[in-house]
Order: sequence, then structure tokens, then C-alpha cells
Amino acid sequence: MSIYKPGRPSKFNPFTGKGNKPPSSPGEYRIRDKGGNLSYIGETCDLLRRTSEHIRSGKLSSGGTVEYKVADGRSSSATRREHERMKILQHNPFLNRSSGGEGRIAKKKK
Repeated sequence: MSIYKPGRPSKFNPFTGKGNKPPSSPGEYRIRDKGGNLSYIGETCDLLRRTSEHIRSGKLSSGGTVEYKVADGRSSSATRREHERMKILQHNPFLNRSSGGEGRIAKKKK
């Protein structure tokens, strides 16, 4: 069983405000260029923050969109990274320099 609900991801264009703004929740995101080509796949513990970081860095440029799925309560950083690796291998986006999952190791809850 997947940590993400079946179906297409939600879409958001941060430059026009069209679509649903990503929440401050953990999940998977995809960046599409203005031509609609998939350019990057990632996972994060805060979709809204990570979207803002990509805008500032220039990875998400004008005309591009963000697609995202919010992870359910059973997810962990490790399960999200594994899902990210599978999606990168499946779609081979051109801005992903590796097979994914190099993020910081999640802090263990005490």
C-alpha cells in the first residue's frame, strides 16, 4: 500500500496563483517547465517551504508549475525517499543529478 493516495497530483503555478497552493506538509513534488516537461522530482517534510526554495534558486522558473502529493500519516522520511527514488528511475527528469534520496537523515523522535 502506498503512502500517497491514488490519482494525479495537485497542481500549482506560483507565478499566476492558479491551482492549490502546497500545504506545509510532507510529500512528493514534481517541477514541470513551461513546456510541460517534467524537470525535477523531490520529497520534503514541508511542501510549501520547498516550493519557495526552488523559486528563489531558479529551479522553478516563470511559466513552470509544481505538482505535489501529500503523504499520509504512516510516512517517514525513509519511505518518502524510497518513493522518490522509484519515481526518478521511472521518469528520468533532467534536473535530477542522481537517483534521489540524498536528503538529510531525518531526526529520530524520542
